[in-house]
Amino acid sequence: MNVFAEIGTWIASNESLLSGMAAMIVLAGVIVSPIGAGLRRLARGQGSAAPSPGAGGRTHGASPSDRATSEAPASPPRRLTFQDLTRPSPFPIRFAQSDGVRIAYNVRGTPPPTIVAAPGIISHLHINANFPVTRDAIGAIAEFARVIIFDKRGQGLSDPTLEVPSLDERTRDIEAVMDDAGVDRAVLMGFSEGGPMCLKFAHVNPDRVQGLVLVGSTARWLQAPDYPIGIPRRALEAVTESWGKGSLRGVLFPGLSRDIVDDDTYCAFEKLIGTRTAMRQLVAMMIETDVRSILPEIRVPTLVVHFSGDLAVPVRMGRAIADAMPNAEFLEVNGVDHADLSTSPEAVARVRAFCAEVAGAA
Repeated sequence: MNVFAEIGTWIASNESLLSGMAAMIVLAGVIVSPIGAGLRRLARGQGSAAPSPGAGGRTHGASPSDRATSEAPASPPRRLTFQDLTRPSPFPIRFAQSDGVRIAYNVRGTPPPTIVAAPGIISHLHINANFPVTRDAIGAIAEFARVIIFDKRGQGLSDPTLEVPSLDERTRDIEAVMDDAGVDRAVLMGFSEGGPMCLKFAHVNPDRVQGLVLVGSTARWLQAPDYPIGIPRRALEAVTESWGKGSLRGVLFPGLSRDIVDDDTYCAFEKLIGTRTAMRQLVAMMIETDVRSILPEIRVPTLVVHFSGDLAVPVRMGRAIADAMPNAEFLEVNGVDHADLSTSPEAVARVRAFCAEVAGAA
């Protein structure tokens, strides 16, 4: 058996242990992050050895074309700078009106199919176009589809909100973006925290949804007596306190090479895409989110994609979605980075085939 398949099998069979480890990382982030950063700076100052690659030897380069291959070794990729991170998106920003709130979105790629993507916790159109994980994941999908991606209300370039947005409000934001872009029907793709809003939209507006793709997502976040596979409240609430300190990097993107994004730039990335207040609102909504009751009623074709070693949203939570839906396929792929499709050609190929099936694209 391939060594990575063996690792994936072990991870899948030890989900509870790994989920607990992830919670501990988050809860201890305030202490661990400064210590770890200091040690890494000391090592660099002493001329420490060559940098370590990400999980499985995979690293994100300056762009997909810059990644080294075994056939033709490339020069070391350039490290992302703060200026790189804050560069405006090359895709024009548009705004849709939803309940008097401006929702920012942009469009890339060529139809068919058309995919409307709801982002997860990371929602900032400019930053997403430059941060390797989000840039490459959306870029991989845009190679075979028109992708419409937006900033959720209260985040990124969309208007801020004083109160915690409800799931119904965020669901209406999808409708507003589709209307403004002139899209009658589309495949909805929900990354992580964007999954429940896509599920809700498909339940309310099935005639506008050709299919659902859920990546690293869940129907409910909070652990409960009837949902023991969820995340403990204390771990969810600790996200706000840890935000901007870099400790979540090991949970969200353990495979992201520090040769490409060092710890200082990663901390700046977190601070840029959301304030503590925005994160507090987001976590409050995550704690209240529970769309399990509507899953059996959603009939649109659905593809649920989850990485075996995802520490942010353990694979069992994605599997529970597929098990509860009458027309869902579950695809578990080897990997550790949260909802990062660019690390899995297998997942991208299946998403492409799925879209061709449901949208009639070649």
